[in-house]
Amino acid sequence: MKKVLITLGATGGHIFPAISLLEAIEELDKGFDVRFVNSLNNKITIPNLRNDNTIYKINSVGFIGKSLSYKIKSLYSLLVSIIQSMKIIVNFAPDIIIGTGGFVSLPVALSGLILKKRIYIVEGNSVPGLSNKIIALFCKKIFINFEESKKHFGEKKCVKSGFPIRKLRINNEVDKDIDILILGGSQGSKVLNNKITDSMYSLIEKIKKSQGRIYKFKVVHQCGSGNKVVIEKFYLDIKKEFPFFEFQVYEFINNIEVYYQRSKILISRAGASTISESLHFNLPSIYVPIKNSSGDHQFLNAEEVSSNELGLMSVEKELSDVFLNKIHNLLYNQTIRDTILKAMRKNAEVRNSDSAENIIEGILEDVR
Repeated sequence: MKKVLITLGATGGHIFPAISLLEAIEELDKGFDVRFVNSLNNKITIPNLRNDNTIYKINSVGFIGKSLSYKIKSLYSLLVSIIQSMKIIVNFAPDIIIGTGGFVSLPVALSGLILKKRIYIVEGNSVPGLSNKIIALFCKKIFINFEESKKHFGEKKCVKSGFPIRKLRINNEVDKDIDILILGGSQGSKVLNNKITDSMYSLIEKIKKSQGRIYKFKVVHQCGSGNKVVIEKFYLDIKKEFPFFEFQVYEFINNIEVYYQRSKILISRAGASTISESLHFNLPSIYVPIKNSSGDHQFLNAEEVSSNELGLMSVEKELSDVFLNKIHNLLYNQTIRDTILKAMRKNAEVRNSDSAENIIEGILEDVR
C-alpha cells in the first residue's frame, strides 16, 4: 500500500485543494493510505474525511507580514515543527509528500528532504509564497495554475495542471435568482465588506432609475465571522427605502456550489480557489485583490484573469463610483457580459477541469 502525506493550511485556499487531491486519489487508486498535516492553531473543520484520514498537528506558524518579535518566534516554531514533522514521517513512512503552499508545507517538506522522500507542490497563485519558493528548490514537480508562476519557478519542473477545486456539481437547470453573490473568503473580509457598504445604496438607487419598474433585486453576502449583525442592519436600512431589495447574509456558506449556480455575478477576493471555482461555473466576476498579499499574488491573479477578459478587477483604493459602475455594467451591459462569457467558454475548452486527477496521475507516473 502506497502512503501519501498532504499538508493543509489556515484557509480554504490550502484546505480545499488538499481535499480534492484526496478525492482524486480515492477515485484513481483505492490502495492508498492518505493522511494530513496541519497547524496546531488551526480550528477549521475539515470536510469529507474518513476516520482513517488522520490529521497530524505541528507547531507551525506564519512568517510573512509579521512583526520582528513574531518572526523570531516563528523561526523557533519552524525548528520545533521540523522535529515534529520528522517524527510523523518516520512513523507514517509516506512514499509521497504533497504540499499545498503556506507555512505548514515548509517544515514538512524540509523534513521530507532530510529523510529522502518524494516531494511535490501545488501552486495555485500567480506568485508563489515563501514556502513554495524554498520547496521548489528540491521538489520533484510543481503543479501550477497561472502561466505567471513559471517566471518564479522556471519551466523545467512546472506542470500546467490548473488548480484542484472541490467537487462542485454543475446544474444548468437552476434559476439565476441571485443578482449579486459576495464572498469575503473563508475568514471573511472587513475591507471588502466596507467596499460593498460604501457602494450598495448608490447601486440600488441607480438600478431603480436605470431599469424602470423592478420587482426584485437579491444580494447574498458571505461576510465572515462577527460581521453579520452590522451587515444585516445596513441591508435592512436599504430595504426600508427600496422594498424590492432582498438579501441574505451568512458568516460562511457551506453549500457554495448552489449559490454559484444561482448567481448572475460574483464579487470576491482574488484567491486561486475562488477564481478557479467561478471559472468552473462560468460566473462573471469582479475580483478585489487583497492589498499587500504575499508577493502581491492576488493582484497578479486578478490581473491575469482580467487581461484575458475572464472577469473584471477592482483594487481596494478604487473610487466607489468606479466600483459601482463596474457592478452595474457587469449586470446590465450586454456587450461586457458577452465578452466575458465568450472568453469563459473559450477558456473552458482548454482549461483542465480535472486538475486534481491530473496532478495525482502526474505524481503516480513517478512512483508506479
